[in-house]
Amino acid sequence: MPTINSYYNIKKDAQNRREAVNRSMNWTWYKNMDDEAQSIFKKITWIPFKESMYILIPFLEKRYNDNKKEIDDAAKQIKTVLDDQKDTIFESMEKLTKKPIFNETFTIRYTTCLRWPYTRETWEIRIMEPSKKEFRYKYRTKSFIHELLHFQTHKYYEAVPPMDKLDKQQFNLLKESLTFLINYEFPWINKSTDYGYPQHQEFRKILEEYRISLWDKKDFEKLIEFWCNKILSNISQKTKILNF
Repeated sequence: MPTINSYYNIKKDAQNRREAVNRSMNWTWYKNMDDEAQSIFKKITWIPFKESMYILIPFLEKRYNDNKKEIDDAAKQIKTVLDDQKDTIFESMEKLTKKPIFNETFTIRYTTCLRWPYTRETWEIRIMEPSKKEFRYKYRTKSFIHELLHFQTHKYYEAVPPMDKLDKQQFNLLKESLTFLINYEFPWINKSTDYGYPQHQEFRKILEEYRISLWDKKDFEKLIEFWCNKILSNISQKTKILNF
């Protein structure tokens, strides 16, 4: 089975915060920031990337120094938790997508930003430590599975029919909507629910209803085919999706 590594890096954490300015799918993470972090975020919103680093890096260096033990422990614990479950995670994901796990190594980068995107170039996942200790075990696992499903979708389905006919916005909508499957295929994650993003709820529901109608509830390819055909064959639906 693949291995999982974890680490943290202040400069990359700063970049994650800067990227949040114009790459976020929703802004709930901003509302959960403390007052100081919100103030920093407002300062960097309208300035060039390089200048924003002069503000973010000193801010984060202080945070990392003030909370060094907690951050060190969190980065190690994320790896420990995932190592304990990785065989089950990877086996379940292979059954769901009907494809082998595509990579031999996955890297978890701890971030203090309340936003955790992935990096396709290095297949790296960023995971934040939730503030409430009772959420940490299930949160780390669910976050990893959510991004792993994205990776499998990118790797095996994005460039092949019918998904190859989708434009970038349509593909992202399908990719995010498919994460409702986590609630069915990974029910052992301490009853942790993947709710998805608010703007995808209607489309998650459509996929979920179609899945219920299937004789083979685990037919991942049929879900993709159904959704792609629905998008590409209905102009009004396509227009709606492009403006979600």
